[in-house]
Amino acid sequence: MSVIKIKYKDKEFEQEKGTLISDIANLVKDDFKKEIIVSSVNNRLTGLDCKLTKNCTIDFFDVTSQVGIKTYERGILFLFSTAVKDVLNCDVRMLHMVDDGIYVEILTNNLISEVTAEKIKIRMRELCEAKIPITKIMVSRLDAIDYYEKINQMDKANSLRYISNSSISLYKLDDTLDFFYGVLPNNTSKLEKYNVKYLKDNKMILMIPGHHNIDDFENIKLTKNDKLLKAIEKNDLYLNSLGISTSVELNRMISTGDYGDLIRISESILNNEIFEIADKISKDKDLKVVLITGPSSSGKTTTSKKLTLFLRSKGLKPLPISIDDFYVNIKDRVLDENGEPEKERIEAIDTSQFNKKISELLNGKEVRLPKYNFISGKQEESDNLIKMDEKSVLVIEGIHAFNEKLTEMIPDKNKSKIYICPLTPLNVDNHNLFKQTDNRLLRRIVRDNMSRGVSASITLETWKNVRKAEEEMIVPYVKDADYILNTSLAYELGVLKTYAEPLLFSVPEDDPNYDEAIRLINLFRVILGMPSDDVPNDSIIREFIGGSCFKD
Repeated sequence: MSVIKIKYKDKEFEQEKGTLISDIANLVKDDFKKEIIVSSVNNRLTGLDCKLTKNCTIDFFDVTSQVGIKTYERGILFLFSTAVKDVLNCDVRMLHMVDDGIYVEILTNNLISEVTAEKIKIRMRELCEAKIPITKIMVSRLDAIDYYEKINQMDKANSLRYISNSSISLYKLDDTLDFFYGVLPNNTSKLEKYNVKYLKDNKMILMIPGHHNIDDFENIKLTKNDKLLKAIEKNDLYLNSLGISTSVELNRMISTGDYGDLIRISESILNNEIFEIADKISKDKDLKVVLITGPSSSGKTTTSKKLTLFLRSKGLKPLPISIDDFYVNIKDRVLDENGEPEKERIEAIDTSQFNKKISELLNGKEVRLPKYNFISGKQEESDNLIKMDEKSVLVIEGIHAFNEKLTEMIPDKNKSKIYICPLTPLNVDNHNLFKQTDNRLLRRIVRDNMSRGVSASITLETWKNVRKAEEEMIVPYVKDADYILNTSLAYELGVLKTYAEPLLFSVPEDDPNYDEAIRLINLFRVILGMPSDDVPNDSIIREFIGGSCFKD
């Protein structure tokens, strides 16, 4: 008998060569709050149904981890699309990630209803209770293309044409084969929590728990954000008007060099959106404070400066104010859960001082704004004396801009709130989203490396905390936005690939972030790179790849 050594944390197991990972998971299951859903073998994310054939280091994840919940999410997508096929004999298109899950469209000419949504949910439950294995099989890429052409899933067939691999892995559930960018759970029995809510026009929300709310998921009610859904629909119409619905159409433009007009049209559409917001603000005489927030790498800096220019073009006098200048002196701050001075939460901001200064400005007083010195960790007096007149409007940008503690002394009629975020730029195919979180992460990887010399590995590591902060301090306030501005551009993935892909390849195999780098590289496999020569210097993308005419 051939024996291999398997290291897990401070334990070491000797097992027969060919042992299933799921057998090792059973040995350590008591270490986890929930059922183990996926493993990592030598820093490579690996399904539980795989066999171990050599000495290795292994780790496991349940759904309370980000790695585990992403695996769970892919499993739910497969479960849902299979159930839709079983119930309606049609396909489904994933449109966008929303707070409560995924906004989806059922691709049928027949009008569906809440009853249909309930039937789909029942079928999903039947598939779960049947405990059907989800298995990975290796097939020829050309055979996979032929298969998808025969079943008329041309979105997958066409996207696979842009992958150069001779073979690819498909996942099998019952008699359905699907292609996903990432590992899936090994059995439908692990996919117990989800919900399906019908909206209108054959659109639904597929509700999926997050790693932070898995225990309370049954109590979570759908919070439908009509402004966000409207922005998603508008984005979909915009892409359709450009003749683009998936990465396939973008690739065709790139491969023929016919992308110049796409860049110019995309930029014009976004500029028009910002100008329309500026126009509405200029017509409301009560509005004196514009509050702008958005998650990391959404393009807040460029958008704020463009909005300022457009407000000036409407005859207003915008006065920019940085929330960061109102940080509490570091020695006086409350401590976070690690015993360090708070940096992220609203408690790090002197909200009383902020409210006082803004109220004085609104009352016509001349105010000296503070300047925060990040080196000394102290507020300092500045030469920045400002005073408002009848044409003035304050433009305030920051992650806490929507938090009422920051502007509780300012009447609501005087405030306008703008939420900035790139929506899903393109689908890879009907079942694989290029998520806005991935889009922002790629933007940040490029910017961190170009402007700060930070490696892709460090950005990937810090991204976990960035996302946690966003979920706590930005996402809960999106519902309060007066405007939701989509800052994704139809062409940007082609440009980002040129800059980001080499940085992702720099992450070594023994790095804890290697698997995440590989996942992003695999997503990029179906995107052709394109040059940035035609990207204008006032584009949001220039904020990340360099060459922007706007300076911080």
